[in-house]
Amino acid sequence: MAPSPYERPAAQDSDSDPALTSVKGKTVSKASKRIRGEIACAECRRLKIKCDRTVPCSTCLKRGCGALCPNGTIPPGEGSRFVLAATDHLHQKLVRMEARMHALEDALAILHDSDTPHPLLLPHDGADDDDSPAEDSMIKLKAVPEDSPSPEDTVLVEALGSLHIDGEGASRFFGPSGGAESLLLKAKNMQPPNGPSPLRELDPSYLPPELLQFCTSFPFPPPGIPRTAFPAIQETIETFLPPLERAIILCETFLEHLSWMFHIVSRRQLIDELIPVIYKQKQARYGPHELAVLLITLGIGALVDLNLHPYNFEAQHYYRLALAAVGLQSVMTEPSVVTIKTLHLMSIYNGLSGKESNMEASYGFLDMASQVALRTGLHVDPSMWRFEGQEAYERRIYFWNLLVAVLWQSVITGRPPTMLSVYVDCKIPTEAEEQEFGGDGPPTGLGVWGHNTTQECLLPIVRATLGVKTPSYEKIMELDAKIRNHAQPQANPRDERTAVSMKNFVRSHYRDLMLLFLHRAFFAQVMIEHATDPMKSPYAHSVLVTYASACNVLDDTVNQFTKNPLLVTRIWRIWSLAFSAAVVIGTLAIRGINMNLDPPPLEKFQLACDLFVKAAETSSRAARALPVLQRMLAKAYHARQQYGDTRVPVAAQDDEITIFGGRAEAIVRSPPSSPRMQHQDLSPQEKPNRQDTLRPSPVHPPSQAEIAIPAPPLSQFERGVLNGEYADTRMWEGLYREAGPAYGMQPEYVVDTGAMDDRWSSFMHGLDGRPSVHAGHA
Repeated sequence: MAPSPYERPAAQDSDSDPALTSVKGKTVSKASKRIRGEIACAECRRLKIKCDRTVPCSTCLKRGCGALCPNGTIPPGEGSRFVLAATDHLHQKLVRMEARMHALEDALAILHDSDTPHPLLLPHDGADDDDSPAEDSMIKLKAVPEDSPSPEDTVLVEALGSLHIDGEGASRFFGPSGGAESLLLKAKNMQPPNGPSPLRELDPSYLPPELLQFCTSFPFPPPGIPRTAFPAIQETIETFLPPLERAIILCETFLEHLSWMFHIVSRRQLIDELIPVIYKQKQARYGPHELAVLLITLGIGALVDLNLHPYNFEAQHYYRLALAAVGLQSVMTEPSVVTIKTLHLMSIYNGLSGKESNMEASYGFLDMASQVALRTGLHVDPSMWRFEGQEAYERRIYFWNLLVAVLWQSVITGRPPTMLSVYVDCKIPTEAEEQEFGGDGPPTGLGVWGHNTTQECLLPIVRATLGVKTPSYEKIMELDAKIRNHAQPQANPRDERTAVSMKNFVRSHYRDLMLLFLHRAFFAQVMIEHATDPMKSPYAHSVLVTYASACNVLDDTVNQFTKNPLLVTRIWRIWSLAFSAAVVIGTLAIRGINMNLDPPPLEKFQLACDLFVKAAETSSRAARALPVLQRMLAKAYHARQQYGDTRVPVAAQDDEITIFGGRAEAIVRSPPSSPRMQHQDLSPQEKPNRQDTLRPSPVHPPSQAEIAIPAPPLSQFERGVLNGEYADTRMWEGLYREAGPAYGMQPEYVVDTGAMDDRWSSFMHGLDGRPSVHAGHA
């Protein structure tokens, strides 16, 4: 076979031909000169054209043979120009690329820690890689993409939640992780006819008309009231403040009983800075939203004051005043960090208020707070604005507390968070900053440990559970291992303060909560489609992890309920999470008959039902969840009687596990309810008498959906009001004497509170049916 004209002749051995040595030496000499640019390159010399003597020269570059310059030449012949001109160069590049490809394959094989080879390392139809055409290899590699979902993952993609539409057209969406909320929403039609009494509401007609207008138009100022009147309206709101001693007691109660949940306002901000200014002990300027922060803090403090009955009138009173104060400063055009904190606290108040219909308001207030936080740049690290020391620490610590609340709300409701981690630049405070600026009061929030957990674990969980595309099970297991390897903080069991005890309670099962929500979708998948033998499912590990986590959450809730029953029953979030754990245990009690689990699911589920029975006497959320759990308990006993140990019932479309797994029907419609009447819609003849203030308000008849708890018995003070046993305003002072000084706290400020007491007595005097006289500022 004749050699190709494009192939160079094979090199000859210099030792076999002595005559070549001199020629070769001459050639080497010319090559060296060409490399140094002393003479023209070989190709320009062959073509007899001028060479600029650069390496490579401009002529070779224009002709596409720069790789041959300065010593190579294009062999003569038709079609030889620009065709395979750099054959040697391309062969050398191919060798380098092959070596790099093999090195990358070796590295991929080392990193791919699995019993099965990586798809990119599989042989192509048994052919040798060296003999396989490059085109066929590329086609086969594209046919096995690394991120292609498995058939099981494709099924999970369908669990995108459900849309609830009531008779008036209002809709609520709960995503794939919000199945528990969907169950509770459907549970409103399961309340027994002789259920708990309606929640008692405070009649707001004692407030001046302008304040009622601000409450109604929240968060916007009502039309028709000029801004020049706002200062006078703010003064009117301040006339309804409690005495200084009562305000300090409620703030201390708020900090002791709820600071373990979050860090929004500190003791220094409330008692050392805000109260002295608003109560005129210090001369400093403050705006309506500073007043609103204090009012909503007083309202929450009254809700968690264990000396008062839950959902009391005093809390409702402060909440309405806070609504009016917020309207005096535009949330949209004049926001500040104080505005964010006010909205955040209003979200917490609505969650603790005892009305299930207020839960959407709680979610909405938190969403609004997060949006205002983005508009005010709270997500950017304060060092960008040259904040330092205490101020920088407080901005950072509050932002991460807000982000924790937003993420947990997203996990519970299945709705995407309003804050995305890709835009978050705010740093997490260090432990040294926490010790220096945190103060010596009750522990606030989960601290630096909680914020690191949020960044490393909770944010990935939100992305994994709420994304439209379900991640691969391998990635879920990687996140599972990351959560388990995350350091757990040490608890201090010797500190018996309420705030410390509750903080230890949350931290003890925080990891279990994250694992529960991470695996719950796969758990539901198994219990719907593989309930006959869950251990043969590819997601068997998720079943075991979910059950173990649910048991731990339930055990911690039972223990803490035993220690602090009055406080635990008032925190709605505890019962939302405990309900999710109870549904998991109840599902296994119904459909896990043939599984050998320790502890037995039925016994554990009976314990959960007993817990909710006790809590339902006070907790509105536990009362809403109880019928669902009792129905599941009846199913569990029925399954054992009818199916024995071999079969399991088939999951129906409205089955609890189907809804809990986020795979309910796309649209759930509810019948229309009777329209609710409002005070402002009634004529003067239809308005209730002021003496009925302490009774359930007849102008706000709650529907069955709003039934929260059994009405607590009236206190001696309230019975005295209804029976007319009190003749003067000292009865209102008796209300606060019943509360008593909390935790041995003594007021720190010595001030003449006579004027404030007069205003307070005047307000309470008006509630008793006498004309209300509003005093001015002290």
